[in-house]
Amino acid sequence: MQLLVLVIAIPVIRLLYQLVLVETGLGSIAYDRISHVLRNPLADVTLLLIAVVAVVTITAELITLFVVASHHQDGDATSFRLMLHQVWETIKKLVHPQGLLMVIYLILLLPLGQLGLTTILTRKVAVPPFVSEELSKSGSGSLLYGAFLLVVFYLNVRLLFTLPLLGTTTAGVWEAFVTSWRLTRWRSLRIVGLLIVVSIPAGLAIFLLAALTITPTIATDLLEPTASAWMAAVGLSVWQIGIFVITALLTIMIVQSLTAMMRDWLVRLPEDHRHTPVVISYSEPSHITVRRRNVLWGLSAAVIVVAFAVTAVLNHQTMLNLVDSEETEVIAHRGFIQGGVENTLPALQAAAKAGADRVEFDVMETKDGKFVVMHDTNLKRLAGKNLNVKDLTQDELTKITVRSGNMEAKIPSLEEWIQLSIHLNLPQLLEIKLHGGETPDLVPRLLAVLDRAGVTESYTYHTLSREVVEELKRLRPQLVVGFIMPINFGGVPNVEADFLVVEQQSYSPRFERQAWAAGYNVIVWTVDDQQQMRDYLNDAVDGIISDQPDLGVKERADIAEEKGLTGRLSDAIARSASF
Repeated sequence: MQLLVLVIAIPVIRLLYQLVLVETGLGSIAYDRISHVLRNPLADVTLLLIAVVAVVTITAELITLFVVASHHQDGDATSFRLMLHQVWETIKKLVHPQGLLMVIYLILLLPLGQLGLTTILTRKVAVPPFVSEELSKSGSGSLLYGAFLLVVFYLNVRLLFTLPLLGTTTAGVWEAFVTSWRLTRWRSLRIVGLLIVVSIPAGLAIFLLAALTITPTIATDLLEPTASAWMAAVGLSVWQIGIFVITALLTIMIVQSLTAMMRDWLVRLPEDHRHTPVVISYSEPSHITVRRRNVLWGLSAAVIVVAFAVTAVLNHQTMLNLVDSEETEVIAHRGFIQGGVENTLPALQAAAKAGADRVEFDVMETKDGKFVVMHDTNLKRLAGKNLNVKDLTQDELTKITVRSGNMEAKIPSLEEWIQLSIHLNLPQLLEIKLHGGETPDLVPRLLAVLDRAGVTESYTYHTLSREVVEELKRLRPQLVVGFIMPINFGGVPNVEADFLVVEQQSYSPRFERQAWAAGYNVIVWTVDDQQQMRDYLNDAVDGIISDQPDLGVKERADIAEEKGLTGRLSDAIARSASF
């Protein structure tokens, strides 16, 4: 089933998506072009077709597991023909208005729950880090985000039997949801306990596999460094195949356990419920002889050997590329917020002490056409005042104190920030923030302030506004300007920029290669996790924007100082384990 998804479903989805991009004249669907796409009827129909293909594929991939488990528990033989028949019967149940519930469940709720039922198509479905990080910066936001996660987790536990009910019983879509809710009443903790118990052996196996994979490369790094590239490549191949097998076995344990629990608890439902679904039972004689079984085992072994050889060659080139990776710029996000309130002068000074290569900061226009360094359009989060930046003058704003934890400082004017950055000799990445009340000559007015300070061409710029990017490049073609993309689907957008700033959720090595081929540099934000920092550094992205620039600088130095490939192999293992 995974092979069918990789060879058929994903290429079909990519082809359909390319048709959408061609029809709309876009290189990708960035956040600011979603409405443009939705206004195109043909694009809408194609996107709907993509959703149908995705839902059918996800349903087939997951239902197959439960069908095979159900046959196994009945003691029946399972044939490919019989499996496809039952999967097809399940897919036909989705051709109903109730099928829209399955779209929401499969594409959004189930992936967010992270309860072991994941698919290739939904592996990147998650709350974008820039959303969760912004929410966590305030007490109310943290509570709201925590409550959201708790609700999503609870709903996933209560609806965990929806797929096995849909695929292995007579239940329709709505009946599967309702029955799952009934089955899990007062049993949520038991289900969570089951998932934890079946995950423990897998966790131990993964730990042992990682140790066995890394140990030979440690030895070659010490005794024969010239052999380390091939040893690391072989080790990574062993890890990739091993993690696939372990993940498959874990999935089997989860599916078998859920199927057994569902069948057992269905029998115990009160008889006064008229719509209790019935388990579908098939009986088919087995046609697998001893000779055929041996042929299948031999074929499986051959596939593994070929997969190992191919991945080892590819991984060898990967290891060589890691050795030759370029240096990535570490950019402090709104200064260094551990040393001062974000976007304040103490934070700028702290970023310099932390060794950041550049500081990213936000600039917003005031009521009197001047500028302050501020991220939020409203002062409630940092100053406790329900006031909008656009309604206050520069003098009024620079007298206001902002706070974070036990730190506080005044809101700086753009002029104050520039002077301190000059004194610190610290390059800057200026983000132009829009609050909706800007003057028509915002960009020329901003450039005039920078011109007077003599820093215009030494600064780099980025913004969420495609129009501002284009105006900057039109007025000053020599400036280095970037386009920020919180959300991006597909490839590289068509925009008059020098670099693209992508949120982690929209980043992939494939996107990086496409962007470089199109002439864009790539910066990723906001990267605070240590392992993710190492991943991006190993990918040689052009820059990472981080709330912890000191950690980014340290990790970059550690990678540069590594003599062997053990550290790089560990990074590759951690990355694939996360995947």
